[in-house]
Amino acid sequence: MKWNLQWLIKQKEGQFSFDELLTFPNEMFHNLSQINGLKDVHVVGNGRLDMKNRQLYVDYTVEGQMILPCAVSLENVDYPFHIETTAIFGFYKPEDDEDVIEVRRDTVDLTPVVFQEIMLDVPMRVVKDGATMKQEGKGWKVLSEEENVQDEDYIDPRLAKLKDYFKDKE
Repeated sequence: MKWNLQWLIKQKEGQFSFDELLTFPNEMFHNLSQINGLKDVHVVGNGRLDMKNRQLYVDYTVEGQMILPCAVSLENVDYPFHIETTAIFGFYKPEDDEDVIEVRRDTVDLTPVVFQEIMLDVPMRVVKDGATMKQEGKGWKVLSEEENVQDEDYIDPRLAKLKDYFKDKE
């Protein structure tokens, strides 16, 4: 979803609308632990060019499904999302306190902005329906309360002599 300034100026009254399906490659998610992928990302919106202020206002809605890891089992969970937002692009160098995205080479690219909005909407954790936690694996197991108490009474033989050391100090 890229638009250059010349195309925007040619639009009737500087207004246009768009309706696109986006595909994000799986490689984008290899280094992200909170999300495993995106599918069926549908972006619908409209834009308005304001040449007086040298800004492009884009109102859009994003819908789709995030593929998230289950907080219990780490299995993939499809999580639907719906985002309505506005982005303002400036064809100039914006001030630091200005909430405007700088346009480079007179070409507006909405795709990274959409991706950023989706990433801001990722929930902290999701749990798949019917997910159960593993009780044991290679070299570990979940202890019950009784097993935990028995484990606390156990003294490592290498440290057993230390218990006698403190008896003399009292």
